[in-house]
Amino acid sequence: MKHSNPDPEIIFSSFEIQKFIKSCKNAIEGLRANPTDKRKLLLMQFSLRVLYNTSASIQLTTANHNGAVACLMRPTFELLCRGLWLNLCATDYQIDNFLKKDRLTKKKQLGEIGKARDINLGELAKEVDNRMGQNGLPIKLFDIFEDNKKVFNSLTHGGLILLNNTFDGKYVTNSFSKNDILLQCYFQLLMAASATTSLLSAFENYDEAEKSIHEFNPIHDTLRETIELQESFTPD
Repeated sequence: MKHSNPDPEIIFSSFEIQKFIKSCKNAIEGLRANPTDKRKLLLMQFSLRVLYNTSASIQLTTANHNGAVACLMRPTFELLCRGLWLNLCATDYQIDNFLKKDRLTKKKQLGEIGKARDINLGELAKEVDNRMGQNGLPIKLFDIFEDNKKVFNSLTHGGLILLNNTFDGKYVTNSFSKNDILLQCYFQLLMAASATTSLLSAFENYDEAEKSIHEFNPIHDTLRETIELQESFTPD
């Protein structure tokens, strides 16, 4: 098996994102949710899980375990969508049903009979986007879902996209490209920022939310530029 060390640019990006995630954790550490406010409490719990996943993913990136990072991408995205949907979109009945049965179900339409069906990830993302409107996240969740749904599924469940990144044509190895790894870093940064700013905003802690955005922007811009430069040197 062939082994390789992470690229210095990847190490630097990972280090900067890890610092940002730590500042996000610090920003939300003092938040207190009323146990009777199920929406805010659930959003807090889901947001924390997003931050734990992104932090773990970045540490895995520095250890060059990019396949493990890839497997965590969809679960992390789903944590973000679920937390936001339960806080912004769910009815009281849907929240109680989730807490009792661990299921997110669609509203029944007029005249519909039988059990309510589970709401899928794309529907969650679309409803959150519609609810947030122009005052939402810097990303559209449904766009992320549509652009990556096949990739998410293959990576999460051990499909060909994941398997093809364990062989470079000669060696069994970590054969994720530098650009793929930087895109993974970019994804973790977006997830952490979105979870943190939406949670702080829900608690009306707008100063801390603005501070997080201020810390996020230069890391985002530098990483985005690095990815674009890398893409420009990728052979067809």
